[in-house]
Amino acid sequence: MPAFLRAWRDGEISGSSDAEPLPQPNPDVFGAYVDDLLDIDLRELGRRPPDLAELLTAEAFWRLFNRPAVIALLRQLAPATAAGDEPAYWRLVLRYCRQGNLQAVLDEQWHMLWDQESWSEDADADETAAKCARKLVQVVHPARARVHGQFFRAEQGESGATVKVEALRFRTVFVLRFGHIRTDDGDYVSQDAARDAFNSPFRPFVLASTSIGQEGLDFHPWCHRLIHWNLPGNPVDLEQREGRIHRYKGHAVRRNVAATHANDAFAARRTGGDIWKLMFEVADKAARVAEESDLVPHWIAPGDHRVERHVPQLPYTSEIEAFDRLKRQLAAYRVVFGQPRQEELVTLLDRSGVDVTRLRDWAVDLSPPVTGDSGEG
Repeated sequence: MPAFLRAWRDGEISGSSDAEPLPQPNPDVFGAYVDDLLDIDLRELGRRPPDLAELLTAEAFWRLFNRPAVIALLRQLAPATAAGDEPAYWRLVLRYCRQGNLQAVLDEQWHMLWDQESWSEDADADETAAKCARKLVQVVHPARARVHGQFFRAEQGESGATVKVEALRFRTVFVLRFGHIRTDDGDYVSQDAARDAFNSPFRPFVLASTSIGQEGLDFHPWCHRLIHWNLPGNPVDLEQREGRIHRYKGHAVRRNVAATHANDAFAARRTGGDIWKLMFEVADKAARVAEESDLVPHWIAPGDHRVERHVPQLPYTSEIEAFDRLKRQLAAYRVVFGQPRQEELVTLLDRSGVDVTRLRDWAVDLSPPVTGDSGEG
């Protein structure tokens, strides 16, 4: 091990097939860290600490909080202090984790992962736990990626106006482009890895996608806001896009369930139990007593939180009328859902100028029947 550390410090170890040196964390001080480590007399360390495994497990979070962008963010969020009296960074990290209740965040993420991996009756508990742990570690410190941006500038020359294109490369930390992207190390991040990273409470917090992400993909575990960079051409595409974050136990659903039933769940909890499983059980019992649809509470949960739609629009543009027309068509589409030749009927209802409220009255309710105590629908 000492020989490896010296070679790593001196840049004599290749990190990939192209003979590039193995990257060093904090290159400016890495050599000094290695020297300090090599100077330690192992005989003076004593018996191995009982919590060594837990300490090593924290490496994923060490990488999370040791990024320059994250360091800058936490220092910006820190309370103002006198000049020269800035608290140590590790104290800022602990304060941030305490204020954000990192343990509660991990409990909620573990519940979502366990739901995804343990749905089969034949699922082994130990194997499921191992899968969840691997997924959790992978998304705590996702690979940093680079994207290419182009900036266009008009210039007037002797031969007339020309457009100059300037290309810049950006390192992305909190924002990620959905697709196959290249990391700083030259590797590729697959679409599955990008989706898993976004479907976690950790960065990236913003995912940019083309229409490739509007069908068949789930982004609901930690997202309830959708920004339409452009307007879809029809109500079906609009429904498909928003359906990516309006799903089973979505973020908005969980926020409403927690706001309404958290106190009752905590009053009935047992040490070591899944508080989110208990919370949904309490919410489900309340929904059955109130004779709500079976979609409540796992798909729909009454409350202040809901899926949010954001459409950037420039004033006095054609998009204003286009968006109003699209919303009317969406209401009509929901009326004729499941019928043949939908496009013709949607167009007819839209041109008729029927009020959206009246269209909703015509809609067929496809929600499951209310199940009573006797079990009869």
